[in-house]
Amino acid sequence: MSYSYQPLDLVDFFSAFPTETACEYHLTRMRWPEGMACRKCLKTDFYPRITTRRMYQCRACLHFNSPTAGTIFHKTRTSLQRWFLAIFLIASDKRGYSALLLSKQIGVNYATAWAMLQRIRHAMAKRDAQYQLSESVEMDELFIGAPTEGRKRGRGTDKTPVLVAVSFIKGKRGTEYIGFARLQAVAQVDTATVVQFAKTAIKTGSMVRTDGLSVYPALEKHGFVHDPRVIKERRAHTILPHVHTFISNLRAFVMGTYHGLGEKHLQQYLDEFCYRFNRRRNHDELFDRLLRACLEKEEMPFSVLTA
Repeated sequence: MSYSYQPLDLVDFFSAFPTETACEYHLTRMRWPEGMACRKCLKTDFYPRITTRRMYQCRACLHFNSPTAGTIFHKTRTSLQRWFLAIFLIASDKRGYSALLLSKQIGVNYATAWAMLQRIRHAMAKRDAQYQLSESVEMDELFIGAPTEGRKRGRGTDKTPVLVAVSFIKGKRGTEYIGFARLQAVAQVDTATVVQFAKTAIKTGSMVRTDGLSVYPALEKHGFVHDPRVIKERRAHTILPHVHTFISNLRAFVMGTYHGLGEKHLQQYLDEFCYRFNRRRNHDELFDRLLRACLEKEEMPFSVLTA
């Protein structure tokens, strides 16, 4: 038996999770729909919960089990209620949440809110990394960072380059619809980097449409069908409409919520935007989906977040 994602609005959220016990029960039911299994012997029979700790002792092997072990919640000093509310707010807001706003909304200090956001973003990235784009894909690059006075814009700039891939679906009468997306911040846009990104993000055999930049033809040698559309006098958004629509939305997200991003944690913000974009058609299920992603992400100490 598998867990089914449940739609949830704000009223439903507070009704479903009025206590810490309710949050723990939901977490356990999501991880083990048929009952929590002992991490050592896999049996499902436990003594009653230890009152002072979030622990259950297995009756068979006496091993102590925590329902949060192996997740981003393990050994957290923040209540599950606050974690659940943070996940709900982050999942519900299309613009994205800053650490400052989150700290005010859930009643924790800035450092705690920042660490929670980073852990959730890592969970988003791990979840999306399980999937690849397929069939028809547009690929391009953009550059993110604070403008440098007197320096060149676009390719050749000193901003951080980001590779973008967006799948699209061909409908009736030649109409095309945007599918899913992947993003990767890179050190430079060269052939080796582009090929490595394509191998990671796109299924071999897919058709990849590009603007004909010299770094893209090598895709043909690695199992992709390359469809170059040289821009010349044409505008880029007319030959790569899907990827440029996505880039426009990404720029609005970056500038509207975070007012520009630093290079150090740029990938985590990109992962957040991509995760939410890829699930835009399941908006009312985003809390459950994001909570599931957090349960599948391994424990992550603070030192890893700041590395």
